[in-house]
Amino acid sequence: MQTAPPVPAPESHDDRRRAARFRPTIGTLCRFRECGAGGERHVGLVWNISETGVSMLLADPPPCGTRLEAELAAESGPARLAVTMVVVHVHEMPHGDYFLGAHLDRPLAVEDLQQFLAPPPAATGR
Repeated sequence: MQTAPPVPAPESHDDRRRAARFRPTIGTLCRFRECGAGGERHVGLVWNISETGVSMLLADPPPCGTRLEAELAAESGPARLAVTMVVVHVHEMPHGDYFLGAHLDRPLAVEDLQQFLAPPPAATGR
């Protein structure tokens, strides 16, 4: 199975990235709630994913340092995966939503990661 190329990201001296980031399939969601908390789950649209982390867009983010019980899910398919993560950064976007980055408690197996990846772009013949 081919995987999508990593998502390019600017480099910085305090870059936390330890694994290549990939573009998920359209509609990949992350449903989450604070660990040990009951009640309603929140939903974020997964922006990129790696073996060690996930980033997403959402309307009402938890603060940095929050441990989350989460489920990654493909909106249009059977792929589902329970994960636990810690929020490492939250940034407000110009349109009012937030960009959240979280570190997974355990690295994803290649098979787990691949079920959420977008196919590589089609080659254009010129």
